[in-house]
Amino acid sequence: MAYYNGSANSLIALRSALLDACTLEGWAWNGDKEVLSKGALFLQVTVGADGIFVLGRTSLEAGNAPSAVRVGRVFSRSGYPTYDVTYPASYELFVFEQEVFFVINYDVEYYQWLCFGAGTVDGLPGTGMWLGASLAATVVGAVGSRKANPIYMTPTGGGDIGNNSGVAPALCWAQSSAYDTAQNWWVHSDLDGHGWYRSPNGTDTDDIGIGPTETLLSVLPSQWNDESVLVPIRAYKERPEYYISLVADIANARHIRIDNYEPGQVLIVGDESWKVFPWFRKNAAARDGGYAIDHSGTYGWAIRYEGA
Repeated sequence: MAYYNGSANSLIALRSALLDACTLEGWAWNGDKEVLSKGALFLQVTVGADGIFVLGRTSLEAGNAPSAVRVGRVFSRSGYPTYDVTYPASYELFVFEQEVFFVINYDVEYYQWLCFGAGTVDGLPGTGMWLGASLAATVVGAVGSRKANPIYMTPTGGGDIGNNSGVAPALCWAQSSAYDTAQNWWVHSDLDGHGWYRSPNGTDTDDIGIGPTETLLSVLPSQWNDESVLVPIRAYKERPEYYISLVADIANARHIRIDNYEPGQVLIVGDESWKVFPWFRKNAAARDGGYAIDHSGTYGWAIRYEGA
């Protein structure tokens, strides 16, 4: 693992930090196409008015995911905070052989992230590439929503339920979305010939999300010693006849409840170290999240960490 950190004063500078770290660690950058690649992994990484957009591909110019994922402006409703990244923003980059995690911290307590990597699940007809970010391509509230806050993240799911109503800013969490542009994570499994889609019909974006993991997270932290355990981050695809298949198993990050941990704290688990972050903003008083909120409760994640 390679670890980088620093500060940035713009979206362009944040993108440059990401690209510089990746190219130092064996990724290739095509400036004409704005595509970052390594082996069978391809991502178009662009900067727009609403943030840094990352679009998964299966080749340099083709095989696009249905929509990009993004860090940047969270909310767009007149008279309400945007929760946009402010500067200077600090960042941390964790670059593994086949996975990259980019965490951005701003306004003291707010976090956004993007990550991507190669699949570890055998037998998939697709590339197995997965990617995600705090936000979907469409800014919450840009069309339709009349909610006061942009986050919809509960123990059993979240995300956009229609009318651009919210985002669950966690990897492999959201269970529903009315539109491709409201999805903030994708996996190219190509099971059943469905490419990047996870639904049984391969044409919409309803999926299982956090469902299989919800029971484990609900009993954490331990009532005996106040500690939390690391829970795998996994993605599933719904199949015909009500079957499901594992399509992504993230190697170097885990779910964790952060009631008793501070953002940036390093946990020692056996001979491994893991660095802890909230998915968006920690709120111990409303630990299970909710609808139309500005935080992620005590839901968080831990990234494998080997130091600077």
